[in-house]
Amino acid sequence: MLHIAVCDPNAGHRAALCDALAKLLFDSGDYRFACFSSGEELLEQQGRENVFQLVFLEIRLAGSLNGLETAGQLRYRAPNTDIIFLTGAAEYIGAGYRYHAFDFLVKPVPMARLQETVGRYLEERLRHPADFLNVSIQRRSVQLPLRQIYYLESQRRKVAAHMVEGTVEFYARLDELEQMLSPSGFLRCHQSYLVNMDHIVQADSQFLLDSGDAV
Repeated sequence: MLHIAVCDPNAGHRAALCDALAKLLFDSGDYRFACFSSGEELLEQQGRENVFQLVFLEIRLAGSLNGLETAGQLRYRAPNTDIIFLTGAAEYIGAGYRYHAFDFLVKPVPMARLQETVGRYLEERLRHPADFLNVSIQRRSVQLPLRQIYYLESQRRKVAAHMVEGTVEFYARLDELEQMLSPSGFLRCHQSYLVNMDHIVQADSQFLLDSGDAV
């Protein structure tokens, strides 16, 4: 399921965008929207559940956080979430590049422009397996090459990535990683393990990996 957040202080704009997205995504499988009027509300929900794969984020938000500040915190908390900025003023676009936004949409957004962006997102993010896993480690965004990951192990609030060059730990939920990485050949073989099938050399009661590990 594709989980989408729309964060815009204007209720009419939120409703119109969700309606347009529903029409564009009608044939694309399951999806779910969540709407927020402030960055604080969005971050609170993302912090509790870490569920959103795509966020449409207005740059000019009411409250103590504007859209750019919200994007900065979102990047730290959920580095794999894609951001599409919304703005009524094109001059804000330059400032948003530092947050690695997927796209920028200037209001009012023509349907054709929205359709192009959504179509590109589905093609690039959902239909093509990723080569890297983006994680946050000690407040830094780090890319872990998937081919170097033997398996991922859930350790309470953290996940340990057992890799060719050692083990790294980061905050994440294995359920979310399973949904994200299954198209890239990762298999949930146990409540606590997500295995890269490219490294499996023998399958019995456990999986034997080419690292020598058995999970």
